[in-house]
Amino acid sequence: VFQSYALYPNMNVGENISFGLEMHGVPKEEREKAIDSVADLLQIKHLLKRKPGQLSGGQRQRVAMGRALVRDPDVFLFDEPLSNLDAKLRVDMRTEIKKLHQKLGTTIVYVTHDQIEALTLSTRIAVMFGGHVQQLGTPKEIYDNPANMFVAGFMGSPSMNLFPAKVTVEGGRAVAKFALADGSNAELPFPDGSMTDHGGRDIILGIRPEAITDELGVDRSSNAVHIIKARVEVTEPAGSDTFAVAEMGGKEVTARFRADVEVKPGDVFPFAVNMDKAVAFDPKTEERLR
Repeated sequence: VFQSYALYPNMNVGENISFGLEMHGVPKEEREKAIDSVADLLQIKHLLKRKPGQLSGGQRQRVAMGRALVRDPDVFLFDEPLSNLDAKLRVDMRTEIKKLHQKLGTTIVYVTHDQIEALTLSTRIAVMFGGHVQQLGTPKEIYDNPANMFVAGFMGSPSMNLFPAKVTVEGGRAVAKFALADGSNAELPFPDGSMTDHGGRDIILGIRPEAITDELGVDRSSNAVHIIKARVEVTEPAGSDTFAVAEMGGKEVTARFRADVEVKPGDVFPFAVNMDKAVAFDPKTEERLR
């Protein structure tokens, strides 16, 4: 399934779908049965007599998918199939492709630059950069345990907060120390037994926005929530959430608050940080530290 649909403009939808079968010498009766079945599945029966030029982008994409489906292959190859569609249609088509995959159970190799598309559609993700696979795993593994700073910053929207800190070990427990905007220092203890081999080391601390929230929005199942008071630089109401930006370790850090939290720029506000969700990286190699 091509990014640009690659439909034959001189053929109608039915002819486009059946062209591959025709080239492989499949009898007409079988072809018509296959077209009928695929058109039913993709809900494009009413379009079979139309030419590609008479279709919307979403309809063309369905026809391109139908042309692949009708061959009943072992593996589908999808090359950024939704990138030419507008935002709402992309979300709708994403759901359709997910439903299709659940019905067919066939392997789909799906290339995309959209990390939300990758997280929502896939059962396994290979994150590639510079011609190399940076990490291979389930969406949850990639999101919660990124192998390096590229994967951490690339997967997720808003992306993971990454800021410099120093590890100290006190009483057998590792603590991340960093500066706040007012010049004071903040401390965030790592969970018990974690990072104790890295005392005295400079790190890049990675924490996702949803792991930095207001005190009432914290994950009650975690025993590693710690409060930091920091000045709010910017607030971004986003309907279901409010994003608040503060400076930590000299970098802007985004927190995800509940929508009804009353916070405004300039407020010194208690940020609740769930250190169960924190990860650390080597500043030189950018690889994950354990």
